[in-house]
Amino acid sequence: MHTKAETSTGSRIEITEDRLRVFFEDIFKDGSVSEFSHSKGLPYSLVYNLVHGRIGSLSSGDYRIIFGEDPPPEDLKRVDGAFFRGMVRLWLFVHSNVSEADLYREFYPEKGRRKVDYRIFTGKTKTVDARLEKIMENKFRAQTLNTEKIRDWIQALEYLEAGTRVDYEKIKPLLDYLDDKLGINPSRMLKQQVSRYESGELETVSDQIYSKTLGLKKRVEKALESGSRFKMEKLREEIYSTREGLILFSELEDILRLLTKYGKKSSKRYLGRAISTYKKEKLRRIAAWRAQRIKEDWRHFIQQKPDVPLKELPTEDLKRQLLQLLYLLKSRLVTWLIQEGGQVYEQMVLTPSQPTTEKDRTVYADLTQMDEAASMLNMDGKAFDLMVARHSALLRKVAIHKGHWFLPAWYVEELKDKKGFDLIRAKYKLLASNIEGKPSG
Repeated sequence: MHTKAETSTGSRIEITEDRLRVFFEDIFKDGSVSEFSHSKGLPYSLVYNLVHGRIGSLSSGDYRIIFGEDPPPEDLKRVDGAFFRGMVRLWLFVHSNVSEADLYREFYPEKGRRKVDYRIFTGKTKTVDARLEKIMENKFRAQTLNTEKIRDWIQALEYLEAGTRVDYEKIKPLLDYLDDKLGINPSRMLKQQVSRYESGELETVSDQIYSKTLGLKKRVEKALESGSRFKMEKLREEIYSTREGLILFSELEDILRLLTKYGKKSSKRYLGRAISTYKKEKLRRIAAWRAQRIKEDWRHFIQQKPDVPLKELPTEDLKRQLLQLLYLLKSRLVTWLIQEGGQVYEQMVLTPSQPTTEKDRTVYADLTQMDEAASMLNMDGKAFDLMVARHSALLRKVAIHKGHWFLPAWYVEELKDKKGFDLIRAKYKLLASNIEGKPSG
């Protein structure tokens, strides 16, 4: 855990063969490490390691003391890694789908998928290539942030993280669950090699990572309850990202099953290989053009209204069929209300659950004007007036007259969500539109 913003920009100077030659020929003449370190005010170990070739660079300050001059600007090849690490932490905080490994491969594309050297991120390597610092700084500059603003944001993140770290032991059961149920490597969620936590090198994770992991676990539990393989694989793709030009087989599995079962189509003709390859999860994706062909054939097939049981339809098609059935049922019920009168049914729905009280007649704030009640009930004026005229005797017992006609506010709220009122509303809306459509005279 970091508790203090790392903003130093000290640099290190590479010790070349020419510099070593100058050092031994012109500076370190008497050959005594202890005398030289004492005269220059430098640590004995630093001078000893320099003399014996155990270090490859010097800080700018030590270079000035030893060589008596400022280092050439072009030789500042390494810088203190504190600012770089601060920018990395900030970038990972803002971009939750990026890991240290992703950044490392961006820094060193020539290394491909080789092992990531995490020392540049942990501070074990105190300095980093100046090039890396510049890469990170340019990332933020592309987001219109200058160096001062970057430092301010790093400091703000340090204060934020200081009180919002979670012990690794608390997140470990969540990581194990996701690995078992979804096949997500813990390192992917941690944005670090999990071995660094298991070894004790790292002990805490950010609250952001913990919250994201906990949220994903809950979504996995819901997906497991649904029994949908597609939902599970979509969750996995959120972490590992999708592959361009490919579609999850599980997205089309139900459609393909129905095409082969009821449409007598060949699954191999669609997939180009035996479907068992996908059933056994040896392959998870199919080409987008194959997926498009399956979807088009399914739309054409379903438009022919085949005799496919509703319970077997894919979710979206089932919803569409049920909506059509509900619309048809509602239309017939409305027609019944109009043709048969439906007076008794309507009165049952419109009858209030409680009688109008004396309080309703005296508390003006709890009353709703009749013309306002129409819009609150999602009815236009004409339809509302027709309903009131048809049930005037009933509504007169509920309504209150105070210069204008009012309805108790509680009654309007009750009616708005009352079971069956949607049919009454649809009936009078249809009657009103029929009246408006008739020619006058």
